Amino acid sequence: MAFNSNAPVIFGGVSATTSSRGANDPELGTRLWNEGREYVYVYNDCNSNMAVGQGIVIQSGASGYSCSISSVTSVDIVVGIVRHQTISTGYYGWAVTKGITYVKMMATSGTVAAGDLLEIGGNGLFYKASNTTGNVAPAVGKALEAIVSSATGLAYVSCY
Repeated sequence: MAFNSNAPVIFGGVSATTSSRGANDPELGTRLWNEGREYVYVYNDCNSNMAVGQGIVIQSGASGYSCSISSVTSVDIVVGIVRHQTISTGYYGWAVTKGITYVKMMATSGTVAAGDLLEIGGNGLFYKASNTTGNVAPAVGKALEAIVSSATGLAYVSCY
């Protein structure tokens, strides 16, 4: 049985995106639980669409959860992962912060086995967490299946 929180009430569901917030839309940074996943409400403040499986990072602290996929490999902290549909440039939408969701792997060094830990790479893509010198990014999740380079697969994630 799925668990849905009673606050906030979301119109359009967690897969809805919008270019302008209305009176019934949540504030940036609002969190909710839906079907075993925690979500955060974000704004796409970069020049690229945020696609399903991409990790997002804070773009600007001045405007709250204005986010980007412009991540720095092995450095950035992921605040959410796009799950249901692309969040276009200049749009608002929901990103998964905790639970089982899809992650998209990098084209190079992006292959992982089930059980491998994941960390953020460039452009919101993921790769196998490493203990190399100078690597300061925390693991953001665990692959639940083998995922090859450039592919999307399931992982359990826990973002910040």
